[in-house]
Amino acid sequence: MFEALIESWEGEETVVHYDAPSGTWMFVCLHSSALGPASGGTRMKVYDTASDGLADAMDLSAAMTRKFAVAGLPMGGGKAVLAVRALPDPDARRRVIERYADIVASLRGAYWTGPDT
Repeated sequence: MFEALIESWEGEETVVHYDAPSGTWMFVCLHSSALGPASGGTRMKVYDTASDGLADAMDLSAAMTRKFAVAGLPMGGGKAVLAVRALPDPDARRRVIERYADIVASLRGAYWTGPDT
């Protein structure tokens, strides 16, 4: 399903997780750690396809690499996308984010994130 996208991407690491309770695809894309830990926002959005969400995360993580390099900051680029079927109510959103936080924690500091505004 995502093989061609991942194989053609120049980034360092892609985490793909399907959250069955919510039907959410979770993608964490670490584009570069050459200057420091990958950093970037977390976007929750409805996409036409899960592949569109993965492609968005890949493109945005590469953009974060460029932004941090231009700013002279000691960070690499990363981005996460939570591709939801529909925007969840506040309680369901909290549960999705808690499960996503477990994925971020499993990366042991390789990815720093915050909300995508």
